Amino acid sequence: MAPPQFKSYLEGSSYFLPGGGELYRPLREKVVKQMTDMGFDPATMLEHGVIWADDQDPFGHMANAQFSHYTSAANFRLFESFEAQLGEKYEDLFKARGIGVITKAIAADIKRPVTYPDCLVVGNRIVEVKEDRYHAKSAMFSMRQQALVFESEGWVVFFDYSKGKPCNLVQTGGVYGQLYEALVAKSKISNERWDSWQKANPKKPRSAAKL
Repeated sequence: MAPPQFKSYLEGSSYFLPGGGELYRPLREKVVKQMTDMGFDPATMLEHGVIWADDQDPFGHMANAQFSHYTSAANFRLFESFEAQLGEKYEDLFKARGIGVITKAIAADIKRPVTYPDCLVVGNRIVEVKEDRYHAKSAMFSMRQQALVFESEGWVVFFDYSKGKPCNLVQTGGVYGQLYEALVAKSKISNERWDSWQKANPKKPRSAAKL
């Protein structure tokens, strides 16, 4: 039987076509718009088409490890955005030479199962910035389900690998001070969008579960 919304499995996996496939275009646009309105950075989003042979577990769902795998890939795209401030120093961060990054803590929550065929979008938003670290939230949306399927959050520390300790961006100054200011600005925009989204889309109170 063909997957819901599509006439065949070939249509269902048409996200693999060059350009992402016309059938997925409206699904993609709707998800990206919602995520952008929620404060996720569109410039660092990542799209992944679920692969039948690689992503599924024996139960026919996307394996738990894959959620974190693709979220980590999206986090790396966020790191790549730091090149705008760091310039040539980005190579040090990229190769953990001198001042780089390290994940201190992370929490994850699978909201819904994902099955083949489907195409996912992962985004990040920075919610808090300190002089030596920032707190970010990541979200993964399913195009087929038009819903949030996974989210995670955690602290990322700027770490001086040559000294073996966290690095204070403000005290270090130069391009690192510029990066700190850029992250603060991103966090402000993200939180404003998130607040606006919550006001426009208040959560409905849950009714008590009946046993």
